Amino acid sequence: MKFSSIIIALFAFVFNVQSQNVLGYRIHGNIISDHSPVEFVNVLLYSSKDTGKILKASTTDSIGEFTLDHVSNGNYIIKTSLIGYQPFVKIINLKDEDFLLKDIDIKSDAALLKTVEVTSQRDIIQKTTTGFIYNTKGQISQAGGTATDLLRNTPTLVVDEDGTISIRGKTPLVLVNGRNSGLTSTDRIPANLVESIEIISNPGAKYDAEAESGIINITLKKNKSNGTNGSLAFGIGFSSMPRMNSAILLSHQQGKWNIGLSYDNRFAKRKREVQSDRLNYLLQDNHDLVQQAHDHTLVETHNLKLNADYTADAQNRFSFELIGNINNSDNHEALYSKIFRINNVFKNNSYRFNEEYEHGNEAEGALSYTHLFNNKKEKFSISVNSSIGHERQNTDITNNALNEQDIPISNAFLQRTHDYEILHITNAKVDYTLPIGSNALIETGYKSTFRKSNSDILSEDFIGQQYVPNAKASNLFNYSDQTHAVYFNYSDVIGGAKFPNVTYSAGLRGEYTTYQGANANQSVDFKKNYLELFPSVNLAYHINENDLLKISYSRRINRPSFSSLNPFIDITDSLNPHGGNPYLKPELIHSFELRYSKKWKSMTYISSIYYRHTTDIISRFISLFPNGVALITQQNYGKGITYGIEQILTGSPINHLNTNLSLSLYKQHIDGSNVSTDAIKDLVSWYCKWINSYVIDKTSKVQLTANYISPIATAQGTRIAVYNVDMGFQKKLFNNKAALALVVTDIFNTQNNGFTTLTSDFNFHRTGKVDTRAILLTVTYSFRSKAKEELLENKFGND
Repeated sequence: MKFSSIIIALFAFVFNVQSQNVLGYRIHGNIISDHSPVEFVNVLLYSSKDTGKILKASTTDSIGEFTLDHVSNGNYIIKTSLIGYQPFVKIINLKDEDFLLKDIDIKSDAALLKTVEVTSQRDIIQKTTTGFIYNTKGQISQAGGTATDLLRNTPTLVVDEDGTISIRGKTPLVLVNGRNSGLTSTDRIPANLVESIEIISNPGAKYDAEAESGIINITLKKNKSNGTNGSLAFGIGFSSMPRMNSAILLSHQQGKWNIGLSYDNRFAKRKREVQSDRLNYLLQDNHDLVQQAHDHTLVETHNLKLNADYTADAQNRFSFELIGNINNSDNHEALYSKIFRINNVFKNNSYRFNEEYEHGNEAEGALSYTHLFNNKKEKFSISVNSSIGHERQNTDITNNALNEQDIPISNAFLQRTHDYEILHITNAKVDYTLPIGSNALIETGYKSTFRKSNSDILSEDFIGQQYVPNAKASNLFNYSDQTHAVYFNYSDVIGGAKFPNVTYSAGLRGEYTTYQGANANQSVDFKKNYLELFPSVNLAYHINENDLLKISYSRRINRPSFSSLNPFIDITDSLNPHGGNPYLKPELIHSFELRYSKKWKSMTYISSIYYRHTTDIISRFISLFPNGVALITQQNYGKGITYGIEQILTGSPINHLNTNLSLSLYKQHIDGSNVSTDAIKDLVSWYCKWINSYVIDKTSKVQLTANYISPIATAQGTRIAVYNVDMGFQKKLFNNKAALALVVTDIFNTQNNGFTTLTSDFNFHRTGKVDTRAILLTVTYSFRSKAKEELLENKFGND
């Protein structure tokens, strides 16, 4: 049977199953206080005959709305609960139609707060139907760090020394506040501005197909309290060099408006040491290349964020966000390179010193509108966001020839480079959700993405008392691409009124992509367009209210980046030049996953088995030339298969302790025989993360985080193992208005990085060490609703 026939049969099955549902009715409404919506209110449903057993439960969203689905006819009692507010109780009769509770007005109860006692912490991990959410609030071991540091400690994620993120061995799609953003450099997002990190392991048709191993959605903090609120933070740290950061957040919510303004900065000096050894088996005159690099970097980052939400009424919402970023970096690098002939006979020695000054600025604006219909499940939304980034890099290079004792034997040869880059990204998106009956949903939408990049590199050599352009080392590269997508997704539930036994969805996404690039100096022009279809299927069986079994399939794509397509060869390091490949094809992936989750009173267990088949894998390839130069480019390897298992156990096994243990074990098979007979790899890899947070008393807690990542396969070798331990302590002061956090990262100074490349021509081993062991002290002060602050971070018991 052809694949298209399978898809048609699947959609026919989906629509036929709809008529078999056993449907209940819906109780929905909204909750306000002082004419403003209230979030996080627990809405509980009881039978009028048994008020001791909760039948249904819901929590209000950011505009105070809630929904209780699949309720059968009968008499019920509705109750609300939220710390700091008086409960609301109402008897209702449900008969053959949905029931609306409009503008439930709850009153604040300040006296109740005096009896509140903290009994446990907010869950680190919250499971969802598509993955899980990692709550970063209260993760004190990363205080004073960046979003990259948070991602390094997020279960199932791996982040290498360059900040490259991977899930199950491949690159995910990174979203900020649920949207594609040009500001996805997580090293420029401070950790204290991140509210949560959501992992979607096998996304459906609604999401971009370019999510090879899933989606990471970084949600930034936004005010959720009435009135004027704010916080200040200041941090200072020491490693081999000092670092400092500060932040201010202000917000005001009143009536229909919610406005927030934040500013943060970070200054950090870092030191790095790199050692490498490349043994060239077949080259007697350039047999062994030994290199040592030492660099010092000063990074300066400034972020400014403005957001405004306007809730016109219960059905219409507008949101606006403006983000600005300035990033400066000064890097001073010394590189020593020695070449030996066979039998360790010295040939030559060189020294290169780079003084690199980089300045970048980015700005992004986002505007969205959401309309909710009378049936709250029916929704229309439209959004547009656009970002532009400029980067300027100037480098002064000094080259010296040395003897075997590292003494100069000639005058220095001077060079300089100027690199200017512009990146512009625009996204426009329309989504519509249509309910069919009480449970079925049709979701459809359209999205366009436009990207344009310009890179201008000028290289000059100092000749005859002046700098002369070097055409071979200069480059002008213009690139643009467009992706237009439409999607359709149908979902439904099968089951009784108590809870759905089976939920399922089937979708199809079509994406048309066109891109073109031109390299002026090398007279290389390329242009390509293609249409791909991406089906997805999800089937979940709710064994009971605490056990869930889910199976899913999706087809994904990984398109080459514009830098990977740029044919320019960068010869800054003349012994290891690198460049792109304009003839790269996109990777195409078939992804399958089987997931089981179990929830007990204080613990949650999530287990996943997955399989992924990839064609045209994009990975780097190193070619060795007779003169001893190793050229690094990008190539399409034939195919790859990855399969493995993930385990997550999270919760509070004993009072005051919250723990999260995650383990991932997978096998990679890479067949790159179309490129090289050496590019066939089989390797079993695994990684483990353990996060423990212990509440010492009502104002103090300590956190310990441990990570281990085993060697990971590449097309021509492996990356070395990485492991580290972080620890943090937090003390709340001044009636919880202030907090003091002391953090020690990489306690045992074990966080190294590197790789080994092994072929029939050479053996290349590289290791690097950044000054990751550091002590950071952060002080924060907040003026906000005490109940809200504690509600976001803790659970409560009213004794």
